Order: sequence, then structure tokens, then C-alpha cells
Amino acid sequence: MKKKVFLIGAGPGDPTLLTVKAVETLKRCDAVLYDQLVSKEILKLCPKDAEFVFAGKYKNKHILTQDEINKKLLDLTLSHNIIGRLKGGDPFIFGRGGEEIEYLRNHGIETEVIPGISAAQGAAAALQIPLTHRELSSELVFLTGHKKKDLGYHDFSLLTLEKKTYIIYMGISIIEDIISKILSNKNNNPQTPIAVIENATKENQRIFTGTISNIMEKIKNNHLISPTLLIIGDTISFIQE
Repeated sequence: MKKKVFLIGAGPGDPTLLTVKAVETLKRCDAVLYDQLVSKEILKLCPKDAEFVFAGKYKNKHILTQDEINKKLLDLTLSHNIIGRLKGGDPFIFGRGGEEIEYLRNHGIETEVIPGISAAQGAAAALQIPLTHRELSSELVFLTGHKKKDLGYHDFSLLTLEKKTYIIYMGISIIEDIISKILSNKNNNPQTPIAVIENATKENQRIFTGTISNIMEKIKNNHLISPTLLIIGDTISFIQE
């Protein structure tokens, strides 16, 4: 049987948001390499005798480095036929799916990507925040608070907020710097709304809303942990908490 690796988007957390194709593929996998944010309920969809490999990432601690994950995927093809690579959200939105598929292709391994609902889409839909709106936001921008160490951070002072919606992944650890840099741009309205969403779509979801001028005051006594999304823009006025 021909070997194949599926990069599968596990969605934002709620297992009922998996695609039908993802569910059907997981039922066939004889090996699954999964991330920290993948729900245990999703893993139960896989055959009980499948080999499960945890490749989670915690703040400042990786169970496996990205190079080790790539190598492990290749190693799994030596003893298994259908390998599922389960990634939170969508594999190609800050999920390093591009690096993994490039590595597998370079080693002659057949791959297929099954998209997932991204954390941003899941959070916005659950809270009824339109990410675009003809009157309020004609541009949608995805950013990350993390980059490879040698690349540094994005310069958030360059962001201009008018008529835009910004989604910032992995930004909670530097949120104070992000807000400070955005406010330093005199073209930005300090009253621009912002939502800070922890564990989007899950039962333990927490939401904090405010403006870029007061959000730090609103969250200062709350210990926020990953995964936490920042959504900035006027469409947050639609939010249903």
C-alpha cells in the first residue's frame, strides 16, 4: 500500500467543528502525530490500535523541535501507511504546515492537506464578529506575535487600523508591547475596539473586550494563557458575549 501523510486541520478546539473529510480520514489512520491544542475527543475518532505521537508545544518548551517533528513524520512512514498530522486550527495558518509538507515532498512522500476552521474563524463566528464588513472593514490581516528567533518581531507601530480587522496569533506574551506600539502610531484611534479571546470555542473560553487604550487595564488581573487571540477593529461592536 502506498504511504501517505495527511496534514489535518483540527479546528479551533470544539471537536464538532471538524470537517467531514477530516473525520473520515482520522478513522483510517494507523499513526497520528498531534499537537498540544488538539482535543482528546478528536483523538478518540482514530482507531484504538493506531500509534499516537505527541508533538506539543508549550511556552518556551517544545516536546519535539520542528526538525524532529519533520523527521518523526518521515520515520512513521517506514512502519505505517496512513499517517495523520493533526494540527490545531488550519495547517497553513501559522501552523508550520508549509515546512512539513516541503520536507515530506523532498523525501518523496505523498501528502494531502485537509483544511480546518482556523482559530480566528472559529472565535469570530462563535462571538458573531464579522471579520469583514462593507462599512467597517474592507481588509483582513493575519499576524503572529512569534517569529523565528533570528527574524525578530513584527513592527506593530506600522499598523494602521482604519477600515481593517487585525487577527494576532500568539501575541499574549507580548500584548503590552503590541498595544504600546499600535498606540504610538498617531494615525490610530485610541478608541478602536479590541477583543482578547482565550481558548476560543471551548467550554473554558474567556473573552475580554475594550479599546486599545484601556484593554491592558481590563486584563491586568487575569492570567491569560495560550491559545489567546487578539482581534482588533470596529467590527467587534457586533460581539455576542
